[in-house]
Amino acid sequence: MIYAAQGTQTAGAKTALAITATAAGRSRIIEYKLSNVGAVTVDSQFEVQVKRFTVAGTSTAVTPSSTDPSDPAATLFTAGSNCTVEPTYTAGVVIDDTGVNPRGIYRWTAYDPSAELILPATDANGIGFFVAVLGGAVSVIVDAKIRQ
Repeated sequence: MIYAAQGTQTAGAKTALAITATAAGRSRIIEYKLSNVGAVTVDSQFEVQVKRFTVAGTSTAVTPSSTDPSDPAATLFTAGSNCTVEPTYTAGVVIDDTGVNPRGIYRWTAYDPSAELILPATDANGIGFFVAVLGGAVSVIVDAKIRQ
């Protein structure tokens, strides 16, 4: 079962999307896109870091949407957007660090199952999309596809 979750952020040094595991299983992020919505005022890039966390933080809940309407609701992970209390990120662990021109889109896809980003089967642990630098007045959009 594949689910989609989207998150946004309009401030730097904040998490746009957090995918949080449960102890019931090991979900996998198989794809994500980074983009901008709104009028671009400058070509200064924004930087998003994909990082592991051990404490989830506080965010606005996002209901993951199944790509197959006959699938049940997601049970092995939760998603949150626009963190007001940041997750506790694992020091020195950055899975991906990407600068994106706000007029473009960045897309990452696992090239095979061994390249998927695997969430641990541990409550409150997960993967966050942290907007490290926000160049100009942009709204960063993170769109992730998660296999449950």
